[in-house]
Amino acid sequence: MPEEKKHGVAVVVVNFNGAAYIERCLAAVVCQSQVPDEVVVLDNGSSDLSVALVRSHFPGVRLILQPENEGFAHGCNLAIAQTRSPNVLILNTDVFLDRDFLFHGLRTLHANPETGFVAAKILQADSDRIENVGQFLKPWLKTANCLVTDQDAQVFAGSGAALLCRRQMLADVSWQGDPFDASFFMYWEDVDLAWRAQLRGWQCVFSPDSTAHHIGSASQEGMVNTVKKAAHIQRHIWKNRYLLVAQNVSFFELLVLWPGFLLNEAAHWLIPNRLPTFFLAHLDFLRLLPLALRKRRFIQTRRRVGRWAGLRFFRF
Repeated sequence: MPEEKKHGVAVVVVNFNGAAYIERCLAAVVCQSQVPDEVVVLDNGSSDLSVALVRSHFPGVRLILQPENEGFAHGCNLAIAQTRSPNVLILNTDVFLDRDFLFHGLRTLHANPETGFVAAKILQADSDRIENVGQFLKPWLKTANCLVTDQDAQVFAGSGAALLCRRQMLADVSWQGDPFDASFFMYWEDVDLAWRAQLRGWQCVFSPDSTAHHIGSASQEGMVNTVKKAAHIQRHIWKNRYLLVAQNVSFFELLVLWPGFLLNEAAHWLIPNRLPTFFLAHLDFLRLLPLALRKRRFIQTRRRVGRWAGLRFFRF
């Protein structure tokens, strides 16, 4: 494939009431030194002015309108399906790319054919404070930043706020044509994607030169801390943790991880004001369990790494 074709990239933005940030987000996209071939904004039934802003200020952006919010994961799937470029950048509306983000990210992505996705250096908005530099996992399913911040490094995952992916990888890990698991709705869908990709042998590489700034949880009025988010958002977060384990962890890996995971769950049952949300999350998980078990069979029978290999994603 010619170099210019190999580095072709589509930028996919899923928007929900992002009027406060979407102009700045898209302005940074269209001004990239590596010009994107496609820019798609999928709107999840916004009630603010964001759709009008995109139409008036970015006529070259393809706009897809959904009548209601069916979730970030499903929105990503719909938007990705409308693109054809060999690489896809998943981007949140409250993320602002540095001018050479795509140039450096694509160089890292194509330095090795086994690299399926690139973790960016994401800083807190308008500062030099690090928010995300590629992730690993703790046994109780909390993400932890890579300790390397100034050079390329293999990591488990990158933040879904700005995740550059090889389309070949997205197709390889897809379930019934969808790279993201729509059951997650929002939150942890990027970790789930990374887990499936790693089990298929794809690598994630942190690129320190691929830099962006992030507001964080803009659609939830900046509530970054899980316990401060709205109850329905917390419900998705807890439900998705169980889906992650049910679908991606082998029995042998679970033997090692179960004690830490169980202690963490027990601690949350002791917080009275969280019990209703926690209980409903369990019901959601049980409702989705038959489908999750079908996905588990699909994922586990296709894994190209050993039955203990998932433990290397964790930092104990």
